[in-house]
Amino acid sequence: MDSKSNVSKNALAEGFDIIGDVHGKADKLFALLKGLGYTKQGGVYQHPTRKAIFVGDLIDNGHQTLAVLETVKAMVDSGNALITMGNHELNAVGWATMHSVTGKYLREHSATNQAHHQAFLDDLPTLEDRRPWLEWFKTLPLYLDLGDFRVIHACWHEPSFAVIKPYLNPDNSLRANAWETIFEEGTAPFNAVENLLKGVEESMPEGVSFVDHKGKERWEVRISWWLREAETLADIAHIPVPGQNQPAIDALGKVTADNNLLKRLAYQGDCPVFFGHYWLAGTPAILTPKTACVDYSAGRNGPLVAYRWSGESTLTSTNFVTAGAG
Repeated sequence: MDSKSNVSKNALAEGFDIIGDVHGKADKLFALLKGLGYTKQGGVYQHPTRKAIFVGDLIDNGHQTLAVLETVKAMVDSGNALITMGNHELNAVGWATMHSVTGKYLREHSATNQAHHQAFLDDLPTLEDRRPWLEWFKTLPLYLDLGDFRVIHACWHEPSFAVIKPYLNPDNSLRANAWETIFEEGTAPFNAVENLLKGVEESMPEGVSFVDHKGKERWEVRISWWLREAETLADIAHIPVPGQNQPAIDALGKVTADNNLLKRLAYQGDCPVFFGHYWLAGTPAILTPKTACVDYSAGRNGPLVAYRWSGESTLTSTNFVTAGAG
């Protein structure tokens, strides 16, 4: 990508702290910002030489939604942080928006979709409460290309950028007239946004499924787009709650990975790319010398994670900072 629409915003920063999916966990956010050296001045968290970047998914799961939103928006508005849209912000807009022709909500009001969104609805119970935040979500860029590094919520996927480009404003946010289009299942724009904000998925073997952390049964699995080679589908599949999904994991272990697909998907950029979304576990570590995920399940019992980037073109696992596990 050659878009550098946000470069001017980083002129005064000596480094950036890329922060993972907060998911309504304000206590973890405050602890991480403190650990990173941010202090509250004039009601806004800031650092004397650095800026924060949030990878999206500020909402859902945790029940400190308003505190998270107020904190992050104040940082963004004051120039102390940047942000990209997460799939939960995307879905929140779709949940609240009716199609101009059909009158149906862009995101179906099914029991499953509501379960994934319930914390936001509980914490901001009226549309009046939610409306200003939904309007803000609409302004969030789908990705940041800052020249020396890149940030996206789930997957840096060049073919999807080519498809979605006509639907974006110069700052990489979605055009006002694009929302109905990108929620039309099966269309190229829908698939592009799915890839960028939810990750590229592969179909499970026939008869095999798994359940996510909300209990939803799924027949497609997110894959590790940053890898070039793997032996089996289990090596590149992201299946949550392994204890409940061992049969699915065992089944994937019998399926040979499509390495031609991985080579086509693998990140080709020369500069690092940061992302969240994948609910990783364990000790934070880079995935490749050019890719790092900063989502280590803060929305459940994991820590909130940041990567402290200070200009390096090759990433190192020693630059992760964590706070608030449990």
